[in-house]
Amino acid sequence: MPNNAVITPQVFARLVLMDLGGALNVCRNMSNALSPEFGKKSFKVGASVEVRKPYRFTVSKGLKYDPQPLTDQVTPIKVSQVAQVSYEWDSVEKTLSIREARELYAKPLALALASTINSEAAQFIALNTWNQAGTPGTTPADEQPYLTAGDILIEQGLPEEEELNLIINRKMSSTFVHGVKALYNPAGAISKQWNQGKMVDSLGYNVYRDQTIFTRTVGPLGGTPLINGANQTADGGNNGTMTIACDGWTSANASRLKAGDRFTIAGVYSVHPQTRKTTGRLQSFVVLADTSDASGAMAALPIAPAITPTGQYQNVDSAPADNAAMTIDGAANAVSPQGLLIHKNAFAFVSVPLSDPEPGMGALVTKERDEETGLSISMIRTFDGVYRKEINRADVLYDFGKLYGEMGCAIEG
Repeated sequence: MPNNAVITPQVFARLVLMDLGGALNVCRNMSNALSPEFGKKSFKVGASVEVRKPYRFTVSKGLKYDPQPLTDQVTPIKVSQVAQVSYEWDSVEKTLSIREARELYAKPLALALASTINSEAAQFIALNTWNQAGTPGTTPADEQPYLTAGDILIEQGLPEEEELNLIINRKMSSTFVHGVKALYNPAGAISKQWNQGKMVDSLGYNVYRDQTIFTRTVGPLGGTPLINGANQTADGGNNGTMTIACDGWTSANASRLKAGDRFTIAGVYSVHPQTRKTTGRLQSFVVLADTSDASGAMAALPIAPAITPTGQYQNVDSAPADNAAMTIDGAANAVSPQGLLIHKNAFAFVSVPLSDPEPGMGALVTKERDEETGLSISMIRTFDGVYRKEINRADVLYDFGKLYGEMGCAIEG
């Protein structure tokens, strides 16, 4: 058996990261390229950065000079989420082998943090993703919804050769394995799926199985919802949000729509971001907050993306007409796990080290960063002389942001 060692905060933090980074199946598939923006120093809760996004231009025909305005598109990301685990051990317990320290303390701590952070990341993506494939409440039994999700992302401008990551839960994985067992597939893929009992990398995607994916419940709905007023538009396209007016709902004080509900509008089709030509697919929108109105009319329904039928950030072929029908995705109160097909740059995961205690406060502090996910963990250790206990805490400061939301698609389960 290896000799025991004093487990310092730095050693312990590294032990935690050995298990924590690998368990973040959602966060590791989000962009962490923004973390260096914060990494020059420690920050307090609430620090923020604005990320500038590339310009989009329209093409003019002919020789006449036709300048167009450069409209800045920025994404503010505020790091305001803190997850922490605190514990105490005495001067005997802290002297362990590295293996004992990892198994008894570091691994359980890492899994607890990972479960919280991963589930929040999955929820953020699901509630901010307007593209969808499949039917809420119905677990996909074949490859069609997964392929449809990829089709949508390509129609939204994603180049064919870009890597896509599919995150599903065990039930979605198992249902897929069973559903395609009779289809013609490469023998190697079928063998791996049966041997492992799970969906393996296939359909052109990297596949991750994770039980922390978000489960949403469709709102109570009711009535025949219609757009209330013509030409409701806003600038920004896929980068923006807006509110729309609609009516025709069943009168109720309780919410008719819930955050995460998705819908289409008759006659409003998505366009390819470069050609500005219609994709032939109705543009999908996501509701950003629970909404209701006792009269059955909603004067300000918050949605994403913005409806932008012209200009540099055009994302639809036309503005909605007055009384255009709204079709809600799913039956009332349907419960739907949210599988996710995402490009790395669809959403951002930002994690930064917390600011240290003031010098002279008697605390040992260390910070470590997982290079793959960008997650930064801060460890603090102090000593309680009355009970001869070492007081420890591990903190993670993090948050999420939308970069190119059109590069993500929810797969209803």
